[in-house]
Amino acid sequence: MYPLISVIIPIYNVETFLPSCIESVINQTYENLEIILIDDGSTDKSGKICNKYSENDSRITVIHKDNEGVAEARNTGIANMSGEYFCFVDGDDYVDNEYISEMYSLIKEYDADISMCSYVYKWRDGTEKRTRNTDYSDDTVFSDTGIDALKKLLYGQIYAPSCCGKLFKKDRVAVNFPKYAIGEDVLSCIDYLQNAKKVVMINAPLYLYMQNENSVTHSFNIEKIYDMVKTADIIYEKYAIISDEIKNAATYYLTEKNFIVFMKLYGKNGVQDRINHIKKNIKQYRNVVIRDKNAELRTRIACILSYLGFGALYKIRNAISGDK
Repeated sequence: MYPLISVIIPIYNVETFLPSCIESVINQTYENLEIILIDDGSTDKSGKICNKYSENDSRITVIHKDNEGVAEARNTGIANMSGEYFCFVDGDDYVDNEYISEMYSLIKEYDADISMCSYVYKWRDGTEKRTRNTDYSDDTVFSDTGIDALKKLLYGQIYAPSCCGKLFKKDRVAVNFPKYAIGEDVLSCIDYLQNAKKVVMINAPLYLYMQNENSVTHSFNIEKIYDMVKTADIIYEKYAIISDEIKNAATYYLTEKNFIVFMKLYGKNGVQDRINHIKKNIKQYRNVVIRDKNAELRTRIACILSYLGFGALYKIRNAISGDK
């Protein structure tokens, strides 16, 4: 008998995408599923869509709750799940029919605590884009200890800092999500990796991220964007003590995220305190990143350019990369 696997789907106002998401899970070739739909106070028809699907599939449980954000929606799913393994699928995404079967097979074959797959971004017009591990074939398998995977994730190598596209063994990695608009899944994903003895990933793009213009990550909000900096600060404080290698990786991660947020906030009104904090972070850690051969060249160059002044850095990096 195959073990029960819980699929947790946080949902908020995604009525356009939700049927495709739910049907992609219902139609998995791996059938012993517990599908938990968390309606996080949706004001559109998402809640009714959840109820309709639950009437026709006994594996589906619907939980309607007040809106508290995706972190608490995921925490609600974790608190109510019964599976030996669990995964997350966002309500505006969908997965390949072999997704869970492949993820479970990887865990069993490699005796791992976490399995992962690659992913693609998909737009409404059908355009698709892969942004990670494009030099490898789809059947390439990566395997690491949890700590080595954590280091590679912080450097932006191979592993994606998201809780989606992953299957977790419950008794090894179950933790809760902190309440941040952007970055809550990064913190939890890193906790998962630290607690895992072994992780495995197949490069096949089995998870599809639909690009929803109404989602949190696509809306411009200063506080939500600045959460990325606060998350990076927490990651550094929490994980830099593990080892010198992880400290260097966490330093790179913090510096890179500060550059990203700097490019988004520079020149905006009412953000000087946040810009000052970003500048302080970059000044404090740029020498470490410049000397770090594992750091991405683009970020090392940005660190060097920061010595010319942050106005000059913004103009040059924006001209080179097209950041806005």
